[in-house]
Amino acid sequence: MRTGFLTIIISVTALLSIELTASAQLDTAVTNALGAKLDEYMDILGTEPADVKCGEADFLIGSCSDSLVRQFTAMRLFRHFMESKLMGDESVAIHIFDNWFSDGKVKMPDETDFMSARIFAEFNRQSLIGNKAPELYLEDISGSYVSLFGDGKRNDRPSILFFYDSGCATCKMESIMLRSLLNGTEYPVDLYAVYTGQSREGMEEFISGYLCISNPQVRVRYLWDPMSVSDFQMKYGILQTPGIFLVTRDGTIAGRKLDVRALERLMEIHCKPYEYGGPESSAFYDEVFAVYAGHPGCDDVKSICDAIAAKTLEKKDTLRFRQMTGDLMYWLGASRGEGVKCGLDYLIDRYIDGKPAVWTSSEDSLKILSYSEILSDLSGMSPVGERLPAIKVTGVMKHGENGKVKAIRLDRLRGTTLIFHTEGCGFCAAELAAADSLASADRKSRFFLVDIDEVMNTDPDTAYALFGKFDLTVMPYITETDRKGLVIRKYVSLTL
Repeated sequence: MRTGFLTIIISVTALLSIELTASAQLDTAVTNALGAKLDEYMDILGTEPADVKCGEADFLIGSCSDSLVRQFTAMRLFRHFMESKLMGDESVAIHIFDNWFSDGKVKMPDETDFMSARIFAEFNRQSLIGNKAPELYLEDISGSYVSLFGDGKRNDRPSILFFYDSGCATCKMESIMLRSLLNGTEYPVDLYAVYTGQSREGMEEFISGYLCISNPQVRVRYLWDPMSVSDFQMKYGILQTPGIFLVTRDGTIAGRKLDVRALERLMEIHCKPYEYGGPESSAFYDEVFAVYAGHPGCDDVKSICDAIAAKTLEKKDTLRFRQMTGDLMYWLGASRGEGVKCGLDYLIDRYIDGKPAVWTSSEDSLKILSYSEILSDLSGMSPVGERLPAIKVTGVMKHGENGKVKAIRLDRLRGTTLIFHTEGCGFCAAELAAADSLASADRKSRFFLVDIDEVMNTDPDTAYALFGKFDLTVMPYITETDRKGLVIRKYVSLTL
């Protein structure tokens, strides 16, 4: 990052050198020039991630060897990020306060400045972007108490927190816009409208005038804190109203102190139901597994599953874990090979069935749990160690270079590689060619080739019976039996 702004850094450093040789006092010309360069530098950083901005701020402040220049630089950067309209910049201001001012490493001009900065930091640090939403214990309009975001529980939909007061003109304007947005949204969301005042009458009049939501996709709870037990002011930095926050399904703050327009843009990102197995995720996992030439072993897949968990669950990023694990399950389910299917069984057993507390929403139930159950059922068909089903099928028995059409009961196959294939399938053609080559090279090898399209056209009942006993979702399907007729391998590839 710093390389891209080398010219500006050199300019700032030059100004610092000028000041250090000038006098013990900062004059107006130097401060104006230095302030302008610092502002230009921060503006160029723009929408860079907060951690990049923190690093750059630390670099600039740490580069100042003179205490007055360091104080001026630190204060200029702190105020820039504290007053910035860019969401997330407040975390940079808090970082500067914690890292430079709080322990006196850099002195603020006076005690009033220090106390104001400390209040800003303490009233904003709990509700920064990326933090877990602090728990709130509030009373609803009927007098019942409600706990929000407590006990690490994950909601089944995103949540909007709207802090308002009945005497706030801006709150009324934002409420009208919020009502319009939510009455027209297609996204299932929860709205927690939190009244910050103490007048029940004022709350009820505000709700009836500005916050009546009629969209069945939106669940609304009208809340307040008449006994002042929730500490919402400190937890969410509500020193003035309105205050709008967007909280994701796993309780992470995705947007803070928004206006309705900004909320609408964030809802487009965070409130759409996630589509597992989309083109982007498929391309991502194609690239991940490309190192294995498209044929990873079981241990390779397991290591990827474990790495995802280590980088997400261990950091309590359950949203990213669910997305990456769900996408991987869809990718594995649509792929072929012994290692892939073995790894898929591991993923489902360890990270889906084995993590019930993570997969709790209705969306998870439909898109993850139901699909994983289907994949497990398919994987369990015609398992290793058992005989093939007693289904009589017409196919080509290939022994050596010769092939002969036969109707054979599958449970009677001994020492045979059974290949189900379809027309127009490139992988099928490659595996059939490999079978021809192996049969020619080893006259003892036996292959039974079953064209599923042909079976479907001539004997649909038998085709449906096969679909009920074999995982024919990804073709070709190849399985091997030993001399006793027991399955010893499945999801085999002959081209490796």
